[in-house]
Amino acid sequence: MIKQKIHKQIIPMIFFILLIIYTISLIIPLIWTILTSLKSQMDFYLNPFKLPSKPMFENYLLVFKDMYREIMTPSGPRKVFLIELFFNSILYSVGCTFISILVQSTSAYVCAKYRFKFGRIIHSTVILVMIFPIVGSLPSELQIMRAIGFYDNLIGMWLIKGSFTGMNFLIFYATFKGISWEYAEAAVIDGASHAAIMFKIMLPLAKVTILSLGILSFITYWNDWQVSVIYLPNTPVAAYALYAFQFNTSNISTGVPFVMAACLMVMLPIFILFMAFKNKLIGSLSMGGLKG
Repeated sequence: MIKQKIHKQIIPMIFFILLIIYTISLIIPLIWTILTSLKSQMDFYLNPFKLPSKPMFENYLLVFKDMYREIMTPSGPRKVFLIELFFNSILYSVGCTFISILVQSTSAYVCAKYRFKFGRIIHSTVILVMIFPIVGSLPSELQIMRAIGFYDNLIGMWLIKGSFTGMNFLIFYATFKGISWEYAEAAVIDGASHAAIMFKIMLPLAKVTILSLGILSFITYWNDWQVSVIYLPNTPVAAYALYAFQFNTSNISTGVPFVMAACLMVMLPIFILFMAFKNKLIGSLSMGGLKG
């Protein structure tokens, strides 16, 4: 008995210590990034791991002015600065997140709660695509996008993200499998349709999963810099501007401190989003059957 009690106490303590170490490993680089962004270039080279001798808040102003992308318009080249880059990123990330989560959650709900052969085919297809990934399809994908008018089209990119494949489908599938169907049976007695059951009962019951996967998807799309290179050349996003900014040598704002300041500026919307929904993400959802 004594050994079992000691064993039960040691294991949680070990996990707690590992969690503290992991947390510290995340906090230290963030602190270093903030301190580095407030240094001059010379101060960084002389003291890369010390406090800034003089905080250089003007680094952020220089980055705000010099961080841009140039696009071609019918009237000639035009510079897209940070405000418009953020606007493009928000449009791209919100639209893609909404479409992808909507398609994945509804398709997973139908496959989890209704018994039909095509549902099994969809579930098997998701698993097969994850096991045997399709590679080398980018040239043909671009040709199809150009043919149907989706290339360099933001709405077209939203629609392309409406795919039921991926890990999110399996997470939604498991979530809806765990929700009791007695809720739906009670709604059917009251005359609710299948659509009403899905949108008014089942999806709200899975709101924690939807919110969590939605935020993770938003972060993924926000950090997607390749979309401006491949699919949306005339709609540059902030992540692509940040990627190009680190190789910039033509402006005053060149060097590690300016790159760190640019990273923090692009990261700011993600930080605000997380702080706004952190309580809902940490919270849990308990579900049970109806009492007769």
